[in-house]
Amino acid sequence: MFCLLCNSEEELYDGLCKSCYLKDFEAVKVPEYTTFTVCSHCGSTLKHEKWVQTGYYDDEIINDAIQKDIDINEKLEDVFIETEIINNRGTVYECILHVYGNIIGERIEEQYRIDVKVEMGVCPNCSKFNSGYYEAVIQLRADGRKLEEDEIQASDEFMANEIQRLCQTNKLAYVAERVVLKEGIDYQIGSYNAAHKIALNMQKQFGGVITESRKIVGRDKSRSKDLYRSWISVRLASFHKNDFISYKNNILQIKKIGSHKFSGINLEREESEAISWKEYDKIKKVGSNSDIQKTIITNLTPTEVQILDPDSYQTVELKKSEYMNNFEMGQEINVIKIGEKLYIIPQ
Repeated sequence: MFCLLCNSEEELYDGLCKSCYLKDFEAVKVPEYTTFTVCSHCGSTLKHEKWVQTGYYDDEIINDAIQKDIDINEKLEDVFIETEIINNRGTVYECILHVYGNIIGERIEEQYRIDVKVEMGVCPNCSKFNSGYYEAVIQLRADGRKLEEDEIQASDEFMANEIQRLCQTNKLAYVAERVVLKEGIDYQIGSYNAAHKIALNMQKQFGGVITESRKIVGRDKSRSKDLYRSWISVRLASFHKNDFISYKNNILQIKKIGSHKFSGINLEREESEAISWKEYDKIKKVGSNSDIQKTIITNLTPTEVQILDPDSYQTVELKKSEYMNNFEMGQEINVIKIGEKLYIIPQ
């Protein structure tokens, strides 16, 4: 048998001698150019069917773009492919493809010229952002009152800081819209997970009660899955620090508002008492710091303190407590009237 090209009588491979076979052998089929897609808004790149935040200048992405469109000869063994970027013209990368492998006992290296072009697109997250997409609404409210300007300002600053922190790992952590209503502020948040975290941290920061509801707003036909939107209500307390509340027939002056509980001084027992936010619906605001009045002590006995009612100027007798042992006749003290009852406020 003779080589079909040179008539050599050497061992043949598909009718060709080794020299002619290697000369004619095509290690890979390479197109004139290939492409990869970059989001025109955030710069993330479509890589292995997923959008990743690496930038389209990444060598690995360029190499992946080439390898997805080349056809490696199945006879080539121990294949290794390396991409060399030789020039960049805007959105076109001029590359040399170095292909290494073994064929019929010989180690070969071949080079191929290929251009890699950048195609601009929009990733799903940016598409959602630009369309005003949101999965949850944080509803900031105040119980039984309007939100105060300083509360709104503090909430806006808190929201901005939380979004800046969460967007590093969650691209849907954005405020699609801030809506001002007479009853409060609505923050439309792109990601439910982000909204849930923000609401919990907001409650830790400002106190209050969180409730949540959701409803179906559509259906993803491609995944046969219902789409939900959640409403997360952060309801700030009706009271502020130093306001007065009624709880289980006792009057407390609020001294601390925390994430899990709030506490105050029980005006009957003159001792601190803590209340869980789970008990919030059992309390009632009965007075504010501005309702505090001044009066004077008119008489002292071992068991009673006599004071003047600041409204009627009638003498009122109150049970003497241990902290009142240092009171003096004619001393000015703070009191609050709740209903028809006067309470001395511990100094």
